[in-house]
Amino acid sequence: MSFDTASVRNVEIKARLGDKKAFQRRIQIARKLTGSDGEIIKQRDVFFNSLKGRLKLRYLENKKSELILYYRPNVGGPKISTFHKIDLDQPEVLETILTESAGRVGEVRKQRHFYLHDRTRIHLDDVEVLGHFLEFEVVLKPEETLEDGSAVVRELMKVFEIEDEDFIVGAYMDKLLNLDK
Repeated sequence: MSFDTASVRNVEIKARLGDKKAFQRRIQIARKLTGSDGEIIKQRDVFFNSLKGRLKLRYLENKKSELILYYRPNVGGPKISTFHKIDLDQPEVLETILTESAGRVGEVRKQRHFYLHDRTRIHLDDVEVLGHFLEFEVVLKPEETLEDGSAVVRELMKVFEIEDEDFIVGAYMDKLLNLDK
C-alpha cells in the first residue's frame, strides 16, 4: 500500500460530448494530438459520505485499486481540484468498512480512454447511464495558479471543439443522483 501525502493540484474541466459520433471524433483528435492510441481503462467508482470533499474507491480492471479524496468546486469551466490518493491491496475490505462506517452514496461505472499530452491528462469517458464526456486535468506546478492552468485548458478546448456551454457542473455521481440541477 502506498500513500501520496502531498495534495496534488489540477485545473480541470468536464464537458458533455453528445452522441457516440461526437465521442469518436474526440478520440481521433486525442490520438492525433498525442501520437498514441491511448489506454482504455474500465473503472468502477464507489462513493461514500464524507465530511469534506468527495471520497471514492476506484476499482481499476487489471490494476491496483485506489482510494481518492478530492476537493473540487461545483462550477462549470476551469477550476482547481486537489486530491489525495492511496493504492489498495484489499479494496473489497475497505469498501465494507467505509460502507458500514460512513455510508455508501452510490457508484459510477465507465470506460475511460486515457491520453497524456504534455502535463495534461485527457479523459474521454463513456459513462453507463449518462453518456459521453471529456475531461482535461492540467497538473499544476506548486507556483502556478488557476489562470496558468486555465490557459492550457482553453487551448485544448479549441483543439477538441469544446464550447463553454458544453461544461457540466459537479461529478458523474451527482448526475446519477440528480444533485446537479
